[in-house]
Amino acid sequence: MPVLRRRIPSGDPLGSSELLEWLGTDLGVRANMVASVDGRATVNGRVGHLTGPADQLLLVALRAWCDVLLVGAGTVRAEGYGAIDLPEELQELRVQRGQAPRPVLAVLIGRHDLDPALPVFSETGPDTRPWLISAAGSDTSRPDRNAHILEVSAGEDGRPSVREALQTLRGAGLGRVLSEGGPTILGHLLGQGLVNELFLTVSPQVVGGDGLRIVHVPEYQNPVELTLSDVLGGAHEVFLRYAAGTRPV
Repeated sequence: MPVLRRRIPSGDPLGSSELLEWLGTDLGVRANMVASVDGRATVNGRVGHLTGPADQLLLVALRAWCDVLLVGAGTVRAEGYGAIDLPEELQELRVQRGQAPRPVLAVLIGRHDLDPALPVFSETGPDTRPWLISAAGSDTSRPDRNAHILEVSAGEDGRPSVREALQTLRGAGLGRVLSEGGPTILGHLLGQGLVNELFLTVSPQVVGGDGLRIVHVPEYQNPVELTLSDVLGGAHEVFLRYAAGTRPV
């Protein structure tokens, strides 16, 4: 007969460096998302309205773990992604691990129509140039010069193949990949079995409405099974760490 067990918050407080140690150094693909108690992934089109100080602490630690942060063009526009900044302490730990001081961005795009004035381009330097990943044969009339341009095959929906994108990034030495969405990209990553771990923050808000959830793809033929591996708490937020069944990338 199933039983319920009560998880009581305990243990020492975890700062950024302790969280980075908790995350380990394994290669792979991790996804980090936040949702309200009623499942909303955005408020007024923005993720930032759901996040809090504790969520930001984990976000920084996950970014410090990764070599590359994989996001969609819509997320870049909505959230104003620029160069990924990290505290000096975490940059030093990364260098000790053999990583670059800061991770780079990789943006999955349908067209090369991102405004060159966006922070993703204007805030980057020679060592943090973003990767723009598009499907072969898509409109490439406006490639930005301050980026690495990469073409991969198209998936069934015409979008860049996330599997091939991951393979190419790994071939470039970027073997620790963090996805922060959006919901369509995460849906494809999970649906194709490409995610090793999913980190989900439950924000203490009820939003209502019919907005996006953390995945936005057609219903899977078979639900993606997850295994809860750890739970953290901070203030009124709950952080769930799940292992996901994966296929070779």
